[in-house]
Amino acid sequence: MKFLNRLCLVAVVGVCLGSYGFLGAASKDVQRPLKIGYVNIETIFDQYSKTEESRVEFEKEKEIQQKEVVKKQEDLRKLQEAYDKQKDVLKPEEKKKSEEEIQKLQQEFYALVGQANQKLEEKRNTLIETRLTEIRSAIKDFAEKEKYDFILSSQAIFYGPQDNDVTDQVINFLNKTKK
Repeated sequence: MKFLNRLCLVAVVGVCLGSYGFLGAASKDVQRPLKIGYVNIETIFDQYSKTEESRVEFEKEKEIQQKEVVKKQEDLRKLQEAYDKQKDVLKPEEKKKSEEEIQKLQQEFYALVGQANQKLEEKRNTLIETRLTEIRSAIKDFAEKEKYDFILSSQAIFYGPQDNDVTDQVINFLNKTKK
């Protein structure tokens, strides 16, 4: 399926490039060579200076969520230990009440774990999307500044000359302009 998607993308890019060349040949302007580059988005993301800031921010949020979960887990453990020590001497109604309290705390614990995971997933997605938006913007700005007609993702092409790989140039541009 991935292969078919890539093949379709390559075909669409080829048609676009072909029509661009055809339309450009019909124009009365002076022709300049078509300037095409490609980038590895994953490499840019990993080497973008603000990505590390996002990782630190995510880790802080993760620590906060973990502290809440650990506290609730400790409360549950203490309640369970107290119950285990006293269960033989408790009256049936007290025993039932303690078991219900433990069960309620267990449900709260599982709900808290679920909420913490959801918050962390949302935070991670927000941070990633923010950085990817900045990267896309920087690629566009770089392309305009350096007069590129097209900058493609390296994941969308099967082969490209190494000279057309502008990943490192975009990383430098991005880290200078997005401080």
